[in-house]
Amino acid sequence: MDFAIALLLFTFTLAVYFGYANNFQKQEKGELDALITDAKSISSSLALPGYPNNWNNETVIRMGIAEEHRINSTKVSNFKLMNYNASKRIFGTIYEYFVFFTNDKGEVLNVNGVCGIGNPIVGTKYNVRSAYYYQDEDDKFLKDFMNETFAADIYKNDMDNLMSNLSKYRLLVMEHPKISPPVYNDYKDAIESYASNGSLSYFMISGQLVDAQDRELVGVDFIKKSGESPSECPAIVNSTDQYLSLTVGQSLVFDQCYRVENSTSATPPTTDFKIISTFNKTDEKAIARWGYGNGTVYFFSDFKVTFFSGDFVKIVEDAAKSLISGTCTPINATNAARQKLVKTERYLIYNSKPVKMVVYLWQ
Repeated sequence: MDFAIALLLFTFTLAVYFGYANNFQKQEKGELDALITDAKSISSSLALPGYPNNWNNETVIRMGIAEEHRINSTKVSNFKLMNYNASKRIFGTIYEYFVFFTNDKGEVLNVNGVCGIGNPIVGTKYNVRSAYYYQDEDDKFLKDFMNETFAADIYKNDMDNLMSNLSKYRLLVMEHPKISPPVYNDYKDAIESYASNGSLSYFMISGQLVDAQDRELVGVDFIKKSGESPSECPAIVNSTDQYLSLTVGQSLVFDQCYRVENSTSATPPTTDFKIISTFNKTDEKAIARWGYGNGTVYFFSDFKVTFFSGDFVKIVEDAAKSLISGTCTPINATNAARQKLVKTERYLIYNSKPVKMVVYLWQ
């Protein structure tokens, strides 16, 4: 009798266990199927233009970033700016997601300044050596951005150390450097050499270059008028730029009125000198971009700007991210729920080359 009861209890326990295990496996399979379905749906949606065709973050009904399998850089930027929870509602998913792009080597690509889009626990950064130089605590508007986004080396009023490391950098931002004439004389040739040969691919300068009157560097004359004190300097945007999100006719007011002029005697000379913004009173150049040898240079009269159409510093930051074409650091998905994580891949075209769009989805 005892054996029969024990055998009955054992049989009942086995039946309950296998029934639970079977139901659990079905539930797990159902959840994975739902994840795969949503991942495929998001990937398919992004591979289309979206709706309406020229959607923005206020009008979007269906999210899409490609047209005839070619990535639309503007739509990628809009997607990046979209509120994360709002984007999940548009995709119709309850799961967490992250989207990024890779090249044929598997490296994470920078697409129009974007390394990845989605849940912030999945991390990637820009893979670029950069430096930031400033002279005054009142003029460091891009310092935190350069440090946090590019992990830039920061130099405060220390041209000697900057110049000893200049060969390492691909991007250099100098904010109101106001260097002394002797320091300028010591390092002018070295800066121009790195900028022109392309090792320093991108160079951004704002404010006063030298603590003196007109000086020439990287093909232009940097101008501060004698006796001029800081003042409000109204200006207007008169030309678009592929990286700066400015529109012709927009008004902006610089806190200080520094200028550049294309130099006729510089060696090498500038190429494609482009005037982006001019001061209303004098028609002098407040924002400009030009080529210098194999490098590209931007000048801004100031980063302290009253801009009625948005955040001017954010526009400059986005331009810096877009300039840095190439690879980002590898995706770090260690914080995502790996036991219920799925991945879809789809090929698109970017800059006339095939790239892989990868979608991660997890619960």
